[in-house]
Amino acid sequence: MIGLTLAWVTWTICVVGGSALLHEFGHAWTARAVGWKVVGLGWHWYGAALVADPNGRPDKLWKVALGGLWTTALLALAFFAGTALPEPASDLFYLGFAVNATLLLTNLVPVRRLDGGQVLAGLRQFRAHDPRSRI
Repeated sequence: MIGLTLAWVTWTICVVGGSALLHEFGHAWTARAVGWKVVGLGWHWYGAALVADPNGRPDKLWKVALGGLWTTALLALAFFAGTALPEPASDLFYLGFAVNATLLLTNLVPVRRLDGGQVLAGLRQFRAHDPRSRI
């Protein structure tokens, strides 16, 4: 019983930590794609966060925020596909799905510090500068 509990705790730590790091990797990959210089990974009270120099392009922040959201969504889908496996693997993959779905839904909340708030602010700014949106 202790071995099974230890396995679940280890799996949970790996899923939570790995998912958070892959989420930040999605931000880093997108930041590099839009021309930002990725400096590293910083630790805050809420967990890990990307540290990057926007190279004079802070208007791309919403795209960088989307990178982490897409990565988390893909992880959630991959773990969801794993729930079709026979037990006990399906239980382990369900935990990964639940963690990533929760991370995704939490980050979609339109609060400025979260990815959802950054995406919403960027889309509003984009719409304000789009001449077709004033028709």
